[in-house]
Amino acid sequence: MRTIKKEELPFSRNYVFTAIAVLVTLYGIFLARTHDQRVYSIGILVLLIPFLEIRGHQRVMQFFVIFFVCIQMSSIALFDRLPYQLLISSQPFWTAVKKGVPTAFIICAMAHLFFWRKTNIVKLYGIQFPIMTLACTWYIRMLLIMANCQNIPNAKAVRIPAIVVQKCPVCCDIHELLLSFAYAERQYQIPMDVHPKLYEEAKEGGRLNLQLHPGRFGWPWYHKNIKRRYR
Repeated sequence: MRTIKKEELPFSRNYVFTAIAVLVTLYGIFLARTHDQRVYSIGILVLLIPFLEIRGHQRVMQFFVIFFVCIQMSSIALFDRLPYQLLISSQPFWTAVKKGVPTAFIICAMAHLFFWRKTNIVKLYGIQFPIMTLACTWYIRMLLIMANCQNIPNAKAVRIPAIVVQKCPVCCDIHELLLSFAYAERQYQIPMDVHPKLYEEAKEGGRLNLQLHPGRFGWPWYHKNIKRRYR
């Protein structure tokens, strides 16, 4: 009788990088004490992406999904703990794209040089480069937000008149108003958590004046505890 031997899968460095990614994610979420440490932990996850080894497309996509889940979980934990927030979250996007594309290319080129003989150029720049571009764009957007939301000495506050479109239902001590306002010749609608007293006094169709910080890059921002100002 012939014995059928099971094909052993060759060891892949992807398992090592995945284990590192999981450990770094757990550190950033539960053990990191400062925002900088959480930011650096996410940066490590992004840097590891182009070093993943592509063999089977189905198998490697599972690794990419694991990495993106780790990045998303770490990012959510970071943004949830930040004391500030952009008024218009989409403003840093195109700036991040312009910086993310060359950054992704440089890191992929470094991975190509590091694993010169084991790198498939077509797979590296055809599959990993687009994925790396998304990851770099996300990460650079995060860095831009953190750099923008800093106090500028003697800076004039940005005052934006807004209209209350809707009073959102109260949930878990969150009192949100859906506000409509014009900024930089564009119209926006955003929900904002406010003080309960302001929520009670606000009427749909009524007007409010938003007083915000200007931001280092010109993107208005506010402290998440802005609702405490309305006592």
